[in-house]
Amino acid sequence: MATSLALASAAFGQAPKPAAKPTAPAQPAAKAPPVKPAAAKPAASAEPEPVSIAPAGESLEGAQNVWLKNVSARNRSALTLWPAWCAMPDMPAADRVPMPADVWQGMPERAAWEKWADAGADLRKALRASSNALVLGVAYGEQGGDPAWKAKGLVALPGSAAGEPAFPYLRALRGIAAFAIIEMQRLGAAGKYDEAFTVGLDGLRVLRQAAEQRMLAEKTVALELLESSLEAHRCFMADHLDKVPLEVWQRVALKGYPFVKPGDRDRLARLELPEGDRLVVEEQLTLVFKPDGQPDGAKFIEQFAAVQAKDAPLTRFGAAAAWEEIASLHGSLDATRERLGQVYDDWWRRWRMRFYDPLVERRSEFSRLNPMRYAVVALLTGDLKRVFDLRLRVIAELNGTALAAGLCGFRKENGSQWPRDLGQIFPLYAVKKMDLDPYSRKYGTFLYRELGEKGQPAETKWGQVQVTGACIWSLGVDSADGGAAKHEDTDGTRGGNGAIQAAEGDLIIWPPPRQLAQKAGLIK
Repeated sequence: MATSLALASAAFGQAPKPAAKPTAPAQPAAKAPPVKPAAAKPAASAEPEPVSIAPAGESLEGAQNVWLKNVSARNRSALTLWPAWCAMPDMPAADRVPMPADVWQGMPERAAWEKWADAGADLRKALRASSNALVLGVAYGEQGGDPAWKAKGLVALPGSAAGEPAFPYLRALRGIAAFAIIEMQRLGAAGKYDEAFTVGLDGLRVLRQAAEQRMLAEKTVALELLESSLEAHRCFMADHLDKVPLEVWQRVALKGYPFVKPGDRDRLARLELPEGDRLVVEEQLTLVFKPDGQPDGAKFIEQFAAVQAKDAPLTRFGAAAAWEEIASLHGSLDATRERLGQVYDDWWRRWRMRFYDPLVERRSEFSRLNPMRYAVVALLTGDLKRVFDLRLRVIAELNGTALAAGLCGFRKENGSQWPRDLGQIFPLYAVKKMDLDPYSRKYGTFLYRELGEKGQPAETKWGQVQVTGACIWSLGVDSADGGAAKHEDTDGTRGGNGAIQAAEGDLIIWPPPRQLAQKAGLIK
């Protein structure tokens, strides 16, 4: 039943209305306006306005943007990036932007993408100028903003559609991520390796800033792009292994990847849970309950019977008759709000625990939801497990990429010889604290082996590849060591309807299996 929280608005066919009426019962009574005589009309003929859950005197849009009030303009990279993006020509693909790891010489329409990126001198400068900002800082709602930005879709409209479509600016973010990799490759081909890594790291920093946005769909896209970009960086390293100068390897391994966001350390310590959706969900709850707080059967049928979420079809409930029955059994508005609060509070506590704390292993409040009594909560609230899984994957990718750069630096200074054990790269070529495998239930390190020229085969989703030389791998989602015999890049929730896939295998960090598959002609 879990689906994107913005799915409710898609079912409603409209964005939630900002209410100007009395605040919810949970607000202090002194802030509520006096009851007017007009409110005494017969209930049968009255159509009450939705009650806003935003703080008294503040719109829902205002409440959603509170997090930006104390962020200066120079710390919001969108204010620098958007003017440069507006000056860019349209991207070659009208429907799909390639993921960063799919950007390579053999990609479809490579020439068209290169031509597009050639017009990005200002965008590259904007990336450089934005690299030290704290957040991307895209404000929510229609108010304010440059009309030219709106015309380019650089807006975020929570509740206006299901999932990513409610945040049109994410297409630009995808384009910026692709641009950074294209530029990195172009500069590398010209032998400008210091500049190549600079633009690549600038791209990573902007994506990490985007991951500070407050909505589930935004954070999911930003983390997916960050994960894919780091894989593209390792492919770039492998393509230019013998040409990158030692000082460049050391710069990116010691001062680049470990500081994509200062303070994150080795486990994305500053990444926050996406809780902005809760405001939208609470606002939307008021649309389907009667003034007395009981479920409105007609509204339940009207709003939910026709909903068919792509990622979680509501076949479990059926159509109108099923939703009518659900309404008769559903909890009250107060009870539903309380359950919603319990779900978010549970996610919040889990987010701050150690990855494998025994309490994290227990069933979540979301998984305990009664599918009838709290069907609306299950429908409107996205399952945040996806973000938990992505956090682990990005940590593995980021830490592993930093170590891979250190390996390459060691090799550069030691006559093309790989180290016998990983400890030899610390502290001269890599930062020791980055040697944390987030998939190790014992909070252990990455695994390493020098395989020599003969190497060993490894199974991948593209086919079998031959892994030679130094090999770094993570235990992967199954937290079991498979000896790097199989590369499994599933991050835990990519099955149908969000179901967890079996993921038996390791996450091979170096050499990058994708680059090996490209060289072997397995990727067309």
